[in-house]
Amino acid sequence: MIGKMLVNRYEILEKIGDGGMALVYSAKDHLLNRTVGVKILRSQFADDVQFVERFRREARSAASLSHANIVNIYDVGETDEVHFIVMEFVQGDNLHDLIKQNRRFSQEFIINVGKQIAMGLAHAHYHGIIHRDIKPHNILITPEGRVKVTDFGIAQAMSATNLTQTGMVLGSVHYFSPEQATGTNVQAASDLYSLGIVLYEMITGRRPFYGDSPIAIALKQVQETPTPLKQYVTELDGELEYLVLSLLAKDPKDRPASADEVVRIFQRIERRFDADPERQVHTDHTIPLPVTDVHKEGGRGLAKNRKNSTKRKKSKNKSSKLLIALVVLLVLGGLVFGMIRIIPTILFPEEVQVPNVVGLSEMEAYRIMRSNGLWLKVEQSVFDNEVAAGHVISQDPLPGRMVKQDREILVRMSKGAEEMVMPDVMGLVAREAKLNLTQAGLVLGEEEEVYDPEASPNIVLEQWPRPGTTISKGTAVDLVISKGQKVAVPFTLPDFRGEDFELIEEKLANLGLQLGNSWPEYSTIYSKGQVVEQNPAPGTEVQEGWKIDFVYSQGIAQPTLPPEQMRGEKVEKPKEEESSEWTHEDLWKYLEVTIDIPSGPPQEIVILVIDDFGAREVYRESHFGGSRITRTVQGRGKDARLFVYIGGRQFLEKGFSE
Repeated sequence: MIGKMLVNRYEILEKIGDGGMALVYSAKDHLLNRTVGVKILRSQFADDVQFVERFRREARSAASLSHANIVNIYDVGETDEVHFIVMEFVQGDNLHDLIKQNRRFSQEFIINVGKQIAMGLAHAHYHGIIHRDIKPHNILITPEGRVKVTDFGIAQAMSATNLTQTGMVLGSVHYFSPEQATGTNVQAASDLYSLGIVLYEMITGRRPFYGDSPIAIALKQVQETPTPLKQYVTELDGELEYLVLSLLAKDPKDRPASADEVVRIFQRIERRFDADPERQVHTDHTIPLPVTDVHKEGGRGLAKNRKNSTKRKKSKNKSSKLLIALVVLLVLGGLVFGMIRIIPTILFPEEVQVPNVVGLSEMEAYRIMRSNGLWLKVEQSVFDNEVAAGHVISQDPLPGRMVKQDREILVRMSKGAEEMVMPDVMGLVAREAKLNLTQAGLVLGEEEEVYDPEASPNIVLEQWPRPGTTISKGTAVDLVISKGQKVAVPFTLPDFRGEDFELIEEKLANLGLQLGNSWPEYSTIYSKGQVVEQNPAPGTEVQEGWKIDFVYSQGIAQPTLPPEQMRGEKVEKPKEEESSEWTHEDLWKYLEVTIDIPSGPPQEIVILVIDDFGAREVYRESHFGGSRITRTVQGRGKDARLFVYIGGRQFLEKGFSE
């Protein structure tokens, strides 16, 4: 590409950088006679419609931005299947190279750079654009100290389709926000999280998370907390430390509300630094001045002025001694003053209340302790099934206690649930299986007993989780235990009276019962086709396979028999007319009952029949006092009897054959 002319205007001069999907060159703009930067899409992506669209989206998004801390976009075009973007050419180093040089940045420099990055992000977020790839490589710093945020190659307007929502993960995993790592909705707060990682790296010289693979690093972004900054830089300003911790909060709602708020915090810290006369500012990001070498002046005139030089040296030595004595006195005075001010604070620190950090992440617990003037110390890390990895299990002293400031609060951290392989207890006696499970660190879950003709009683038939699966210690294990061969179990026979006889056989089958004998009879209580009586009676204990007999209704009886027989009187018949049919009809008796209700309020009339089918209620109704009712009732068998109750008291008892 060197020497190539794009659209007869931009002459490619030299390669100055490369990225995941584009190469960056310096070029001369012959129309405006200036040096520009040109980003050219890699050739392997030129035929990829998706990559080309993303490349064009960069130009559309970034071209709408115009800010001193953002690299400006000048032009976009395409020629000979080469897709390019023309942008502002920035002279200087990127922050990645500055960190790589192992320089120790002053806090003033870190605050200044962080503030300018936040100012650029605030402008982009105001225009609805999220950068999505904030990292030291994309932060340029000019020799004058101006910060320029570049490479909006994966930036995207908030209103556009969210690429991460379609499964495509963009950006650099070391600087991912947790929501980028999990593929959830990326928002402006995601850029603030990445800024927090950049600041962490500037302060400590290292990234907060490392791993064997991008996936391992992404998981750490979601689950783990970085090593506290104070372990690397003990003299770090407390407000700067708190800002970085809040930017690295896992939940976007716990981060600063906006990039504008981050700018205001940086400005507040700067004002406090400027107001401190004892703070020495070391701007090691500037180019150091050369050290003067006196030997370069040569030896000419050195001997000539030897006497004068000797006199000046004596005078200088005398002045130096006085100056040293004065400095020593000032230092001693300062130490005495400082001891007077500091020693009481050391010997008699203020008391503070211990906050509750149980259940919080290590980073959040550390931040809360520091905000209360205390220090967090991890005493022990253990496995715990209830508390997530990297979170506090317990603390000492307990929350609410009053302790001296600057005291260490000991905490036990969770390593998460300890994993193990599920043992196989199928085929074991239940007692032995339960013992093995508890000794393995598992707990007993639900037990189910079933009949199994092929297994001995009390043997484990099934288990959940299944053998060989990876589980956490403390998992509940469900067991299915054999009860051996099935035996008959008695159960209570339901009451089928009043139900449709045509459906009885199906209902019996569902209960494991069979239909026995059945007879029709006339009934004044039950409609035609309904069950009148059953044998055994309702509530009887029965077992599967039993046969149940039924009497079902033919409706109301028609008076076709002689009046004498209707009244229950015995009628002599010629022997030649006797038959099995006559014997069957003779089993039924009919009785006409007339009931006079006493004067007064309405009363309930109940007619009860006791016959071959047991006791059954054949009539129940309320009637006005002084009224009369007449009913014909039937009974089966020679010992059938009828009872009439008025208002709960027996009014009449009579046999059907009397």
